[in-house]
Amino acid sequence: MKKFYLIGFRGTGIRNPRYGQESALIRVGHVGFAFEGDEMRIFGFHPTQEAAQGIGDNEAVLTWLRKLKPLSGALHLNTDIFVRAYQLAKQGARTKVWQMEIALADDEFERVHNQVLSWYTDRQMFTYSFPDETTDPNNDNCATFPRRLGLPLPELTGQLGYYIPALAAQGSEWHPGESEQDEPNN
Repeated sequence: MKKFYLIGFRGTGIRNPRYGQESALIRVGHVGFAFEGDEMRIFGFHPTQEAAQGIGDNEAVLTWLRKLKPLSGALHLNTDIFVRAYQLAKQGARTKVWQMEIALADDEFERVHNQVLSWYTDRQMFTYSFPDETTDPNNDNCATFPRRLGLPLPELTGQLGYYIPALAAQGSEWHPGESEQDEPNN
């Protein structure tokens, strides 16, 4: 058995001026995942830079998504986002990072790992949208994306206000590796 890690945090809030210069993912919250043996390479699903630029700046993209309009999304390496959320939480932000372990049989672990690497390397596109009860069930956000890999979710709606407490209840606090935890975000 090998471990797959779901990792997530609640955002600072999009209207909080104190965090207005942070990335959109820090402001709205984010969920990603990592694999045993490679825990500091965290993959996350979110809109592509090209799709976002087609809408405008970060504020325009957030407005677009809050109207439940979809964008093209792909897997990205997001370790820096989780390290930044951890750093902000140490400074009092509500971005405490949580992780939940999912034990997978070795063959299932290899299947999931290979699929993720293929989707990441090939920049496979999927439809990204913020969730609500009217959202197309074929669309995903960062929290629901692992279902495409056949993995269980701690909470099914993908709404981080529900998802992160469920992740916390079933998991533990996440801490970055010693070398990353005190580095500034540049």
